[in-house]
Amino acid sequence: MNDSLISLLTALGDDELIIGHRHSEWTGHAPHIEEDVAFSSIAQDEIGHATAFYELLAQITGDDPDRLALGRSPDEYRHAILCERPNGDWAYTLARHWLYDTADALRLEALSGTAHKDLAAVAVKLQREERYHMLHATTWMSRIAHGPVEGRARLIDSITKAFAEALALFEPIELEEEAVKEGWLPVPSDEMRSRFLAHAADGLDQLGLPAEVVSPSDQSAEFVASSSGDLIERNGNGADGREWQPSGLGGRRGTHSPDFDALWDEMTVTYRENPGVTW
Repeated sequence: MNDSLISLLTALGDDELIIGHRHSEWTGHAPHIEEDVAFSSIAQDEIGHATAFYELLAQITGDDPDRLALGRSPDEYRHAILCERPNGDWAYTLARHWLYDTADALRLEALSGTAHKDLAAVAVKLQREERYHMLHATTWMSRIAHGPVEGRARLIDSITKAFAEALALFEPIELEEEAVKEGWLPVPSDEMRSRFLAHAADGLDQLGLPAEVVSPSDQSAEFVASSSGDLIERNGNGADGREWQPSGLGGRRGTHSPDFDALWDEMTVTYRENPGVTW
C-alpha cells in the first residue's frame, strides 16, 4: 500500500468536502435566488469532487467512501484550515471562493500529469467543471470591485484576511517527498505556492484590486518540519526586516481550528447516529 498516495488523495478529498460543506451553508441565504441556485450547485460539485477522490482512496485501501468522508475523527482530516473557516459575510465568502478556486485550478492542472492514471483522469474531468467555478468567482469579484465603495472596501479587507491562510493550501502533505519521488505529486508544494502567488497577483491586478496583499516576502518563504513535526517558516524575516509567519498551518497534519469542531459535528451527525446505513 502506497502511504504517500493515500496522503495525497486524503488531502485532496478533504479540501473539497469541507469547502463544499461551507458553500452549502449559503443555500437559502445567498443574496438572491439565482445566486442561491448557483452557489448550491457549486457546493454540490465540490462534494462530488471529494467523492471522486475518496473513491480512488477506497480502491487502494479497501475502505468505504462514506466512512472516509463522514466516519473519521476531526484530527484525521487533512484539509487546509482556510476551508473550515466560517463563511462570514458575502465578501469573505467570495474572497475565499476566488482564492481557493485559483489554487485548485493550478493544482488540478499539475495533477493531470500525475503518474497515477486514474488520478490523472479525475483531474482532467474536474478541470472542466472547475472552469465554471472560476468564472463564477471572477464575475462576482469584478462586479464588487467595480461597484460601490463600501462593497469594494469590504472585498479588499476580506482578500487581505483570507490570503495568508490561502497560502496554507500549499502546506506540504505528509510524506510529500515520497509522493513527489513516486510521481504521484508532479509539482512540489513550494513550487505550486509560487505559481499561486504569481497567478493571484496577476488576477487581482486585472480586477483592479490591490495586488500588494501578495507580499514579496511570501514568495521566498519555505515551510519545513520542526523536530516536533509542526511546520515552521524557514526564512523568518521578510524583505522589510520584520518577522513573517504564515497563518492557517497545521491542517495537512490534522491540527485544526476550533471552527472545525462544530462543522464536523453537524456534517457527520447523521452518519454517526445511523451506523451501518447504506447511503
